[in-house]
Amino acid sequence: MSNKPSAKAIARLNATTLFPEIRKEILLNPALSAIRGFFIFNITKRGVPMTEWYMLLQGFEAPAVVSQKKPEIPKAKDRDEQPIPVAIFQLEDSDLLNFMSGGLTGSRGILSGKIKIAGAIELAEQLEQVFRKAKGPEKTQAYLEQKRIKSERARARL
Repeated sequence: MSNKPSAKAIARLNATTLFPEIRKEILLNPALSAIRGFFIFNITKRGVPMTEWYMLLQGFEAPAVVSQKKPEIPKAKDRDEQPIPVAIFQLEDSDLLNFMSGGLTGSRGILSGKIKIAGAIELAEQLEQVFRKAKGPEKTQAYLEQKRIKSERARARL
C-alpha cells in the first residue's frame, strides 16, 4: 500500500479549490501581489501530508504564480537587491480554510499550534492582508455555503 494520497483524496481538499481561486483573484487584481515573497504551503489532513502549494509574489516585477508545481525563484539582479523572502506553512486543510477566511490569524494559528511557520514569519502577516484585500473572508463564506448546499442535496438523494 502506498503512503501517497490518492488523486481523489487530494481533489476533495479545500486547498484544491481555494488555491486556484486565489490565483484567479490575483490575476484579476495584480495590486494584490504587491508584496515580495515565496510561500510554500504543506497541507495535511489529520496530520498526514496531502499536497503542497506554492505562491510566488514578486511585487510588480512579474506576474504572481500560484501552483502545485514549484516555480523557479529569480535570483537577485545585483548585490544590493535582497533575495525574495521565503515562508513555509504547515497546516491542516480545514485550518487553511479558517486562515483564508480570517477566522484564524497567523499569530493565533502559531500560538495554538494549528499553523507552523518557518522562514520569514513577517510574510504571514502580509499574506493575511492579501487575503483580506481579495475579499477572502467573504469568498470563503460563499464557498462554505456552496459546499453545505451540495452536501444537503447529496443527503437528500440518499
